[in-house]
Amino acid sequence: MTEEEKIKAETMQDEENIEESSQEENTEQQEEQQEEEKTKEEQLEEQLQLYKDKIQRLQADFENFKKRSEKDRQEFVKYANEGVILAMLEVYEDLERALQVEDDKDLREGVDLIYKKFTKVLEDQGVCEIKTEHEKFDPYKHEALLTENNDDYENNEIIQDLQKGYTLNSKVIRYSKVKVCKK
Repeated sequence: MTEEEKIKAETMQDEENIEESSQEENTEQQEEQQEEEKTKEEQLEEQLQLYKDKIQRLQADFENFKKRSEKDRQEFVKYANEGVILAMLEVYEDLERALQVEDDKDLREGVDLIYKKFTKVLEDQGVCEIKTEHEKFDPYKHEALLTENNDDYENNEIIQDLQKGYTLNSKVIRYSKVKVCKK
């Protein structure tokens, strides 16, 4: 082999070596890119799993909150009248004591005292009697059960209160049942 052929052979050998090393570098780069993509995918999957876990915990916390709120509401409704009942128990015990009295005069006084005490308990709770005496008929407060033509009363004036009506904090809880004058 001549000198030129040797140089050509070496050059070709070098070119082949460069191509091989270039292919090896490309293969290595591709493998690195694949590994990076895998690690990115793994990171995204881990992040996704964390979010899923967080959502599940939040859902469980919300369900527990709803159950606890419902239980608290039921408890409130169950014992909402406790104060009223305690106030009525005093009146109940006074009535029981009045029934043990043998003398009629003392019984009358005892029952009158209990009536006044009971009226005060109701007023303290916001209960008021609806006035009907010499009042005009109001369908928002009264229920007309009977009508009568009476010269002593004006048209639509209440003649008689058949059953008392009551308001609780200005809301009608029982309408007055009345007899009304109709001319």
